Amino acid sequence: MTDISTSGWTALAAWVAVLVLIAALVYAWRAYRRAREDADELLQPNVAMFMEPAANDWHLVELVVKNFGQTPAYGIRFDWAHAPTVGKYETVYEDRYVDIVPLNLPAEIPYLAPSQEWRMVWDSALDRRELGETIASRFDGAVTYSNQPKDAQVSKRSRRQFKSTAVLDWATLHPVERLKLLTTHDLARQEKQKLELLRNLLTYYHYAASESREEVLRSEINRVRNAADRMRERLNDAEFSALGSKAPEFNAPTEDLNPPPAIQRKPSPLDLLVNAPRENPGDLPGDDHRGSGVDYDDDAHTQVINGRHRQRFD
Repeated sequence: MTDISTSGWTALAAWVAVLVLIAALVYAWRAYRRAREDADELLQPNVAMFMEPAANDWHLVELVVKNFGQTPAYGIRFDWAHAPTVGKYETVYEDRYVDIVPLNLPAEIPYLAPSQEWRMVWDSALDRRELGETIASRFDGAVTYSNQPKDAQVSKRSRRQFKSTAVLDWATLHPVERLKLLTTHDLARQEKQKLELLRNLLTYYHYAASESREEVLRSEINRVRNAADRMRERLNDAEFSALGSKAPEFNAPTEDLNPPPAIQRKPSPLDLLVNAPRENPGDLPGDDHRGSGVDYDDDAHTQVINGRHRQRFD
């Protein structure tokens, strides 16, 4: 080192400065590229596909495709390993089986703006639970989209394709059982059901009153009375069961053999109607009324969902 002249030290310092400058330029270029990639990633569209319960009806599950990015997404298409399925509830066979068909999805969603979403009702969690293992619950898929429309006059390099994978699994949702919370919507629905019950009763009275045969009218009267008796007994049992846990125990004294007379309450109009004398006490509620021209089925169990009668395969 002592043999190096002054000019040699100067040349060596120059080369070291050049190397440091080159290293600084490389580092700055890499930092610039990284920042540019991060900025491009933040500005590119980000489309995701997922499933969530509907806001109005908790048991309905919707399929949602949403653009979480800051730029629009174009040409969104679905790609499935196994297409999502749903029961075809409109056509139910006599043996209570339903067809399992693919979910009716569009071939393409042309455009999704930033924070814009596309959603559709997939299925009901209650209906899907009744179908059991006859219908699949897990579906693997993806959505493909681009940052530029197909007919845009841009270079192929600026138009990029993206793909987002998704796993849709019904088992990951909350259980379909829930607490019964009466909201304003529920109370309004109950009042609507009461009005529907009254309308059906009036319709029944209209057709029953048109019958002129006395035996048929008497049998229908007995049917209505028996139904009122069963309803009153059910309400009384519910009231007694609610008060039974709160009633204190009482041990009557053995010396008092003559208990005080029971308090008589004034009979209500419903009691007078139900306890009215019957001409044919031997009639039963399940009699066959073929003479009336109307077939009655007291054992029918039909569930009304969304305004349609549906039977389910257990």
